[in-house]
Amino acid sequence: MATPDDGRQLARHTLPAVPALIQCYEAIADTSRLMLAAAHSDDWDEVVRLEHRCGEQIAHLKKVARTRPLGTAEQRRRIELLRAILANDAEVRRRSEPWLQQLERMLEPARGARRA
Repeated sequence: MATPDDGRQLARHTLPAVPALIQCYEAIADTSRLMLAAAHSDDWDEVVRLEHRCGEQIAHLKKVARTRPLGTAEQRRRIELLRAILANDAEVRRRSEPWLQQLERMLEPARGARRA
């Protein structure tokens, strides 16, 4: 006689719902907006912290994304979110360039001293 299923067996084999996948993209988009806000405030430590969080969210997304394809509406939302993420990323990079150039100038004397 089979043992009664208390829901755990079924849950183990059920694929995540499509909204869970879209929620992953939304979480990454939210983090990218926070990164942009931190960049606007010249809070580069916060940008780095959020960049790490974003990396964790992307790793989670990769796991979830393998489980179920998106429908047409979800695919449109995904593209919308990706465009926002890419726009935020481009703006963060644009804002960080002067800071990175300044950091590079500060490191130049140290590099020259090591070569001598």
